[in-house]
Amino acid sequence: MTTEKVFHNDQYLKTLEVTITDIVISNEMTEIITDRTIFFAEGGGQPGDRGTIHLSDDSSKIVTIFDTHDSGDAVTHYTNDEVPFTVGDKVTLELDWTFRFTNMQRHYGEHILSGAIYKLYKGANKGFHMGQNYITIDIDLGGELMTEEMLEASEDLANEAVWANLPIQAHKFASVEAANDMPLRKAVNEKVDGDVVVVTVGDPENPFDCCACCGTYPSFSGEVGVIKIFKAEPNKGMTRIYFDCGRNALLHYRKSHKLLTEVAEKFSSKPENLMHAIAKKDKEEAELKAERASLAEYVRNFEAEAIARSLESGMNFVYKEYDNISPNDLQKLGFKALEMIDGEKPLLALANSPSHTLMLVSDGNYPCGTLVKEHAKNFGGKGGGRDDNARAQFDSRDGLESFVEVIKQNL
Repeated sequence: MTTEKVFHNDQYLKTLEVTITDIVISNEMTEIITDRTIFFAEGGGQPGDRGTIHLSDDSSKIVTIFDTHDSGDAVTHYTNDEVPFTVGDKVTLELDWTFRFTNMQRHYGEHILSGAIYKLYKGANKGFHMGQNYITIDIDLGGELMTEEMLEASEDLANEAVWANLPIQAHKFASVEAANDMPLRKAVNEKVDGDVVVVTVGDPENPFDCCACCGTYPSFSGEVGVIKIFKAEPNKGMTRIYFDCGRNALLHYRKSHKLLTEVAEKFSSKPENLMHAIAKKDKEEAELKAERASLAEYVRNFEAEAIARSLESGMNFVYKEYDNISPNDLQKLGFKALEMIDGEKPLLALANSPSHTLMLVSDGNYPCGTLVKEHAKNFGGKGGGRDDNARAQFDSRDGLESFVEVIKQNL
């Protein structure tokens, strides 16, 4: 069973009347095969087309096509709808043109950007993926990575080719050998069978880009609109470039600019002054952190002195609660207090009340970590630590207080 791929001859045909040659129904989906199609079958990194199929003499009998693949010599249209057709029916195919044209822009934007990189640096495209939110290509420069300057130069040259509105043309060859006589940036694999389609951007004798292609393409480079690189990163010794083209590049810019504007407004700044505003805010934050650290040290010293003064002779355990001192600061407070205590050091149990967190601090004579490990879980707590300090956090105040009582009894 064979399907004539009309989209290879007319990329802009949006509707077509065809005849159904097979319908395969399964639990997951239904496959519809027709004698001809304008739906591009997924291949070469380009997604399969979407759209609808309706009965030619009754447009109310319609199904939605969510994907299209090759199936041998046939093209299979996939639907999740109940199919109101039978084999032999005349039906009309209608493309989701926005989806198709967006993919044409993205597909040939990738060709043009790859061509620009090859022209400038002889970089070879060794990987291509067309995702929903971006396209990626992996550029091999023999182990060298592309710099920011190289990326900008490639982006500039690619967009110059777009704005020059160069013709894009397909050339069909009966053999790989004949196709490889073209000025290709990448030779066609010798294992390819059948006809080979080579697409040129610009003058076929001296093209901006020349590459074998099985996808759909616009007639002129200007239809790509714009090519925008988002970022690049190392990948297996190559440079992976993230970018997009045409409509999707516009949507990405629109979303990014909206976010930039919202962030700038948060900083009471214009977008162009945002980095200055962030630097100012960073400086203010650093000053506040320094001030907070100084105040925290003052409070720790004050509380440590209070603990040392209140310690009575023979006391081996001190328990205190705090509302506004963090567990980490309580640990520092504990060590500071022990420094101020002469003679035998007690076990300090310092609690952060809001979080039901207890810090045990000692000079090592009381095994803080062991105490937490052996008893905290019995009261809904968890934690751990070393001999000189440990942390235990509880689900409730009752759990914390019960744990403290047990610790007292086990000293």
